[in-house]
Amino acid sequence: MKIELQTGLLEMKYDKKLQDLVDFGSRINKKRGFLFVSKVLGKHLPTKPSLMQKTYKDLASLLPKDDKPTLFIGFAETATALGQGVFEEADLKNSFYIHSTRFQTSQKIFLSFFEEHCHAPSHIFYEPKDKSLLDMLSQIERVVLIDDEVSTGNTANNLVNELKKVIPNATKYYLLTILNWATKEYNNFNYLSLYKGHFSFTQKNIDFKTEIVSQPQQVKNLDEIIPYNFARYGVKKLTLDFTQYIDITKLQNKKVLVLGTAEFMYPPYLLAKYLEENNIETYFQATTRSPVNIDGAISSKIAFKDNYFENIDNFLYNVTDRDYDKIFICYETTSIPQNCDLKEQLSKLFDVEELFLKN
Repeated sequence: MKIELQTGLLEMKYDKKLQDLVDFGSRINKKRGFLFVSKVLGKHLPTKPSLMQKTYKDLASLLPKDDKPTLFIGFAETATALGQGVFEEADLKNSFYIHSTRFQTSQKIFLSFFEEHCHAPSHIFYEPKDKSLLDMLSQIERVVLIDDEVSTGNTANNLVNELKKVIPNATKYYLLTILNWATKEYNNFNYLSLYKGHFSFTQKNIDFKTEIVSQPQQVKNLDEIIPYNFARYGVKKLTLDFTQYIDITKLQNKKVLVLGTAEFMYPPYLLAKYLEENNIETYFQATTRSPVNIDGAISSKIAFKDNYFENIDNFLYNVTDRDYDKIFICYETTSIPQNCDLKEQLSKLFDVEELFLKN
């Protein structure tokens, strides 16, 4: 199958299994001009929470059964909910979950690395704040890396090399993904995926110069802005009481969209899941700092500044051309800066409410 994009030509075998998982778009990125637009991730496309949960279960079922102490790792920003969902569905007693972050806090860093093809390459892993999890870190024997897709495996291989220095007892590593396009095998880890395939991309000669800001101009600790630990510092099972935020009786017979923001995806997903389980027609999506074109599966786009006080450009796709009776924007930040006008833009079209979640 040949997919004509603004940035080039994408070619692959497009069977029913892949069709259920992805559509296609194009990035504003000279290193990687194409985008696999996931139908099950809840990032660029509205996704039913039940479908997201099914994906988590399907991925968790690929893991070999083992009671060894296990660390589950998700990658910011796209796979934070995916990683946590897989961890929860795997339901292993002797394990915990942590995700990388691009935000600076005063907590001690135990590992950081760069993802070269990414628009915002820095990944930070902080030491767990919970002493029991910190102690467990030294006992970890198995590590499960979770991402939405793998293209070459180079990033995972480099990360495993670094993890071996800080988690010396880990002897088994898995890279668990929805999509696997890699052609090279590594001794460091085993691939596990829902779909394995091959593609080629012929990029057009395009000027990708843009004024988009993807990195903070001034690095500062965000301790007061993001004081809560939803997984950035390691977590076991996460439970939240949504009755303190929402009166579900006011949502009967309404079509609802729950929006996560940047890395903050799993708790808003749990809210969407809670609503769906109470018979509310609910969809989930999240904002992103990834700049892509209105092209292919991307039919609408709005830009705004982030809610983390870093003055970074953020985007929301495929919302303004849809119909919703209610939109909930969920934040992990204690407040938002004046130049974060996401609510103002969406309020021109929808009934919008902001929720500042705590744990």
